[in-house]
Amino acid sequence: MRYRIEPSRISHERLGDEVIVINLEKGAYYAASGSAADLWTAITQGASVDEAVAALSDAYGVAPTEVRAEVERCVGTLVEANLIEPVTSEGVTAAAHIELPASPSRSWAPPSFDEYTDMWDLIQFDPIHEVDETGWPHAGPTSKL
Repeated sequence: MRYRIEPSRISHERLGDEVIVINLEKGAYYAASGSAADLWTAITQGASVDEAVAALSDAYGVAPTEVRAEVERCVGTLVEANLIEPVTSEGVTAAAHIELPASPSRSWAPPSFDEYTDMWDLIQFDPIHEVDETGWPHAGPTSKL
C-alpha cells in the first residue's frame, strides 16, 4: 500500500536530519529525526511500506525483519493522526529510486514522531493554512510595473 499527503491540510519540510510536519486543520505539528525522518521521506517519494522497509534496512544496515514491525507501527500512527492517507490502487505506480539523504553515522532506532499542540493560535494566524490544491509554498502571480 502507498500513501499520500493532502497538501491543503499538511505542510512538511525536511531540514537536514529532521522533518517538520504541520497538520493545518488540527493545529498540531510533528517533529522527527533519524529513521522517522527517513521513513517520512520515503513515503513522500511514493514508497510502499515494503519499499520503505527495504530502503531503511539498507540505509541502517539492519535486517528487514528488524525494521518492518516498527515501520508498520509508525505508518499506522501517521494514518491515525491524518498526516498521510492510503492511496487506492488506481493509477498507483511503483516509486522511483528512493533517495534518502546521506548521513555520516546512522544507527537504527524505531521511527517516532513527537506531537506538539502548543502553537495552534500561531498556526491559525499564519496564511499558509489558506492553500489551494497546489499546496504550500506557492508563489502568487507577480505584478509588472
